[in-house]
Order: sequence, then structure tokens, then C-alpha cells
Amino acid sequence: MSPEREPAAVLREALAAEARTITASPVFTERVIGAAQAAPTTVLSRVPATDRVPATGPSSAGPRSAEDGSSTDQPGWRGWLLPAAAAAVVAVLLAAALVGASLLRPDHQPPTGQLSPPPSASAPTANTTGTPSPTGTPGRTSTPSPSGSPSTPVQGLPTGGPVPAGFRAVDLTWVSTDIGYALGTAPCATAPCTSITRTTDGGRSWVGIPAPKAMLSQTDTCSAGCDLVSGLRFANAQVGYAFGPNSLFLTTDGGKTWHKQQGGSAYSLEVVRASFVTLPLPPSPDHWVLRVSGQAPSCAPGCAFTVQRASIGGDEWQDMALPSGGQSAGAQLAASGTTVVLATFGNPAGGAENATSVLFTSTDSGVRWHKVGEPCPRVSGGPANGEVDTVAVTVAPDGSITGLCAPRGGGAKFTVTSTDGGAHFTAAPASLGAAAGNVLGAASSTTLLVSLDQLYRSTDGGRHWQRTDAGGKGPGAASWIGFENPSVGRVLEVAGPGEVASATVWTTTDAGRTWTASTFR
Repeated sequence: MSPEREPAAVLREALAAEARTITASPVFTERVIGAAQAAPTTVLSRVPATDRVPATGPSSAGPRSAEDGSSTDQPGWRGWLLPAAAAAVVAVLLAAALVGASLLRPDHQPPTGQLSPPPSASAPTANTTGTPSPTGTPGRTSTPSPSGSPSTPVQGLPTGGPVPAGFRAVDLTWVSTDIGYALGTAPCATAPCTSITRTTDGGRSWVGIPAPKAMLSQTDTCSAGCDLVSGLRFANAQVGYAFGPNSLFLTTDGGKTWHKQQGGSAYSLEVVRASFVTLPLPPSPDHWVLRVSGQAPSCAPGCAFTVQRASIGGDEWQDMALPSGGQSAGAQLAASGTTVVLATFGNPAGGAENATSVLFTSTDSGVRWHKVGEPCPRVSGGPANGEVDTVAVTVAPDGSITGLCAPRGGGAKFTVTSTDGGAHFTAAPASLGAAAGNVLGAASSTTLLVSLDQLYRSTDGGRHWQRTDAGGKGPGAASWIGFENPSVGRVLEVAGPGEVASATVWTTTDAGRTWTASTFR
């Protein structure tokens, strides 16, 4: 072997060895190795003629001579470097392709703290909400899975401790079908006793994690100026919000620490999928957070409600343009994907008329809003001149919007549903009865759940209803209903109407046909 060819041989052998370390099909790997070990003319012959560097000067059938008199057909530096470089390029491209393929594998998870990917059309985000109290407390809502599929264990979450003895939940929020958080309370020696628990196995087991230092508005009373929270939303496993009519707390480390947002509050708050609309604010990679706030903390009744939007984990809120004419006693947001509904509730105390609810809908994550008004039709000949009020709203995973309608002064309740973003609503027959309760959930435009004195399920858009607790195999009355995707949903079961805290979570994986109960432990 000549001294000039020795480096070429060494380089070809190194490239061949490196190619053998790459995991690929045997045929392709051997092609790379063969290309690296082949003679220079063999490698060059595999380059398409149109890609070769054309020779300069007159062509000749015989060997061409370089200016120094040496023959270019001899194994000079061009002879060994070109095949070596070609083999190197092939090896690098192969490695890059394999790395890229590994990054695109379905089981690849984003780094801890990174936003989850936006929901797909087949499994959109769905939030199912209950009803605000007459004082404007936001309804109980779920924040379901962005992906609609079970999550893998998330690294970097704070270590959980025991669930507080006697823990009862008032709100749930889910970032996947496995990872969820519950806001509630437990007996303690010194108030506030607000507590938060977390599950990473779909609710089979729970651990306690730190909670913000605030009272729970559903169960506590406190003097003016105390911090009150009533709802909990996590946008991903790291970023979460605990909120109420006079307070807003933010965590960016999975609940390990909570920071009060100065001047912040929210009557309702939801995570929405980012729309592809040009905005004054730079678009979020995945999701936004919407909140409803008033002109002052704890202003209801009498609020001038506004909708604001911020990026996940951000503290800069932007006002979104909302048509005028909303009500002022309470507000509730519900969202799925880019479809959002805002219900503003009137104050019919003392039999006041013309205090029906006013709904607004958006199909681009809250950028533009359409005023719907009251979608529940009047009841002919009923009390209060037949006025009927929307008392709860929800958005199902398929983007349909459903409202629960309650005749003023009593009467059988019924539902209204829109499948076109709120442009039109269709009313179901008044077949629910007049029992107390107003918690609503939906797996689709046809599969609905309503809790009155018991939990009822409809599979035909509200025309007919069946109880879910037959034979003790399903939940009874509920304080909270939520669906993470068209199949997986949760219910917080309570002892009866009027109860707000629960020790039992029921889970369905078939849109409410069957249920499994678990407790916070």
C-alpha cells in the first residue's frame, strides 16, 4: 500500500466501523459499508452523471495528465478523498434520518415543563362545567387531556405526601387521562384548610401536594379581604391556576410553590387550544388561558364582566373584544379545542323578569365572539311569563355546545344544543323533571349527563333520560362532571342535592355506559 493510499484506507475502515454501529436494516447498512470500502472508481460511478463535476479541457480516451505530469487516474488525493467524503455523507445522513425518526416516534414525550402538543381533531380538548352559585361562584369544570390518551409518568413533579385525612373535593382538572388534580378541603387545626391532591394513574391513587394559602369559597366564610379560591385548572403537569372571585394563584412547578398574581382574580378560567389567527400578542405554541374577570374583585352581582387571555404561565393578560349586553350576577366559561362559550347569568331575585342569561360563543379560542342571548325558549303559559334561564353550559369533545334550561318559578328542565358553534340551538323536550340541581356534562352532542336529585344520562340529545345509579353500579347525584375525551369522563359523587364536596370519584371509559368508583387515598 502506497503512503498516499494509507490514509484513505484508514478513513474508509473508520467509516465502515461507524456505519456498523448505526441501527438500520442490514441491507442498507451493508450498502453504506460497501460504498466506503469500494474502489474510488466504483464509488464515483454511483454518482449520477448529471451530478458529477465536469472535466475541464479537451476530452481524451486515454489517461489525463495533471499539470505536474502525474496521472489523474492514479490514486491521488482526489482518488481517496472523494469516496471517503461520499461515505461520510451517507453515514451522516443515515444517522440524521434515524435520529429524526426516533424523535417522531409516538411514545416520545416532551421535556418536563414543556407544553403538551395541541389536541388532534379526533380527540379534542373538552371541558364540562357545572353551574355558578347565585353569588357568581364559577361552576365546577374539568380541564381534560390535550392529547386524549393516557400519559406516561411525568418527571420533575413535586414529591407527594399522604392525602389529608377527611379530604373532600369540589373541583377536578386533568392534563391527560392519567394525570389529574383535585381541589378540596380537609379538617385542620388552623384555617385555611384548602388542600390539593394529585393522581398519575387515572385516579386509582392520590397524593397530597401543597395548596395556595387561601380559603375555599364553596365551604368557607371569611372576613373581607381574605383570599378565596373556588376552582383549579392545570394547563400541563407543571403549570396550574387556583382562582376565585378575588384571587388568582399560579404554579409553574407542578404545585410545589404557588404565587399570588397581584390584582388578579377569575370568576371562571379555562385552558383553550391556540387558534391560528393573527393576534396582537404572539401566539402560544400550544394553548392559551382564558379568564372572566370583573371591574373589581368580588363584584357580583353587579359585575361588568370581561374576557382576558394570556399565554400559559404568563402574567400579561389581554382584553378580548366582547359584545355588550351581558348579564352581571355570575359567569361561566366552557371550552373544547377552539370552541368556547361564555354564559353570563342574571339576578332574578324577588321574581324579577327579563333577567335571563346571555350567552356568547367563539370558535377561534376567544379571539372573536358572537352574542347568542338566551338560547332557552320560553315556556308557553308558565310562571314568570314563561321565562326560562340557562343555568349551566358545557362544550363537548366534538365541539357541540349544550345548555341546561330551567323554567323561572319551577317546571321540568331540558337541554338545548348547538352543533354549529352557537349559531343555532335545538331544544329537547322538557323531560328532566323539576328537581333541584344544575350540573351538566357532555361526551358529545347526543351523550349528555345532568345531575338533579340523581345523575341522569341521555344518548339521544336530551330526548330521553336514564338514571346512572341502577344497582349501585354508577354514580348518584354529582357536584362535578367532566369528560377528557369522547370516552373518558369523571364524576364527583355527593350525598345529595346541595352538597358541594365529594370523597368519591367515578370514572367511565365508555362515555357513561359503565362506571368504576375510587376514593381519595
